[in-house]
Amino acid sequence: MNQIERKTLIVAPRPRVWQAITDIRQFCKWFSTETDETAFRPGAHVRLISTHPGPYYKMEFFVDIVEILPETTFSWRWHPANLITDEDLSREPTTLVVFALEDAERGTLVTVTESGFEQLFPSRITKVFGMNEAGWKHQMEALERYFSGAK
Repeated sequence: MNQIERKTLIVAPRPRVWQAITDIRQFCKWFSTETDETAFRPGAHVRLISTHPGPYYKMEFFVDIVEILPETTFSWRWHPANLITDEDLSREPTTLVVFALEDAERGTLVTVTESGFEQLFPSRITKVFGMNEAGWKHQMEALERYFSGAK
């Protein structure tokens, strides 16, 4: 219970998929967030606000951009599920989220991996892992819908 990995085939060329993941405006559309930031940059501390209907609507969270390797890798660190706790997470290590893109026969294979759950506060590991496992399934489906034009 240390790593989540999801793969999805997007029927679009890699440059187009890369833009959807790393252009902050496009990212916000399919990831159901909003921000005042104008771009993702390595080292940036990005404030995002959830626009997803439900209990997290308008709640804020932050991602710290780690790496941007054009058309291959985009990664950030964050405190996962920070919206479900009143605990002070300032001493809790973050998890690492990595989007990896590669060419595939019919488009682009996107692999998202989140690792580092074993470093979280013991009281949070099981719940956060379960929530994020479901969350990444939802987000990869949202990315697929973004490309299919479905709402």
